[in-house]
Amino acid sequence: MNFNLRYRTFSFQIAFLLLFSVITSAQVVDSNLLVGEYIISKVTDGDTFRFEGLDAATRLLGIDTEETFKDKNAREKSYEISLEWPKEYNSIQSQKKNGFPVKCDSPFGFETWEWAKDFTKDVSSVRIEKDDTTRGMDAFGRYLVYLIMKKDGKYINYNIECVRLGYSPYYNKYGNSKRFHKEFIEAQNYAKATKLGIWDKNNLCYPDYEKRLVWWNKRAVQIESFEKKFTNIENYFNISNDGEYDRLLKYVGKEVVVFGTISEILRQKFPILLRFSIRKNVNFDAVIYEENESLLSDLNIDEIKEYYIYLKGKLSEYNGRLQVVLSEKSQIWLE
Repeated sequence: MNFNLRYRTFSFQIAFLLLFSVITSAQVVDSNLLVGEYIISKVTDGDTFRFEGLDAATRLLGIDTEETFKDKNAREKSYEISLEWPKEYNSIQSQKKNGFPVKCDSPFGFETWEWAKDFTKDVSSVRIEKDDTTRGMDAFGRYLVYLIMKKDGKYINYNIECVRLGYSPYYNKYGNSKRFHKEFIEAQNYAKATKLGIWDKNNLCYPDYEKRLVWWNKRAVQIESFEKKFTNIENYFNISNDGEYDRLLKYVGKEVVVFGTISEILRQKFPILLRFSIRKNVNFDAVIYEENESLLSDLNIDEIKEYYIYLKGKLSEYNGRLQVVLSEKSQIWLE
């Protein structure tokens, strides 16, 4: 099917399905979860928006739309890779050393971007809400939010609609939704059952969503396990949560257990650093000196960095950065 025709046909199907969409309440449960009401200034892609008067971009919770070219030749580039899409994707995936699914520009990512712009073009303003009070921004300084918008006289949760209409899976890589987990699951089941968007094998999208869901669900279970077992234990820290890094500062010189994900492995020179990104220009490091280099292979670090891990050791500070030195395999593990 022609690339442009496919987009127009799918858009018509979605417009029809919206008539039957489940809507969310117009009321905010807790005023602490309200960021504010804003006018959309830019749709960066299907899951990233900017707003007039808001000091940072937003990253939408519960969704992860496919990547897209964003320059003036985006349509042409998307069409070009659509001609041999499976081969294009497999070539990129083969470069991933640990075999975990990659994110890359895709034809469907461009279609999703076009849909998002079209879907929001008649929306005068959007109410931006957080999931809870523990994590309001990501490591890139973006607000982590839901977009509640009024369309055709009804309030709609854009994030859930994105899943229901097949433009995204339910993205729980950083934890299940505290407020809308049930709704996201129902939306995804509906999209899968009706073969919409990414669940339609005829669409030029990532081919490995079932594998992604297994991976993300395992991470979500890890987070729930930590919260159940260790939330109230003083020297345990989920450094993804707001305020935990600042709380950690008070424990220099003491033994701590840090729970988080490795964002980067710096191994060009010694010491090797396993870096955990907290926020812009703020990081936490696990340090491996040359005499302990074998830890990298012993721990299978390229695989476990894709999950949440526990890190145990004496907290120290070096050049203004908090760190723990690793000398034994028992200091780092995942559950």
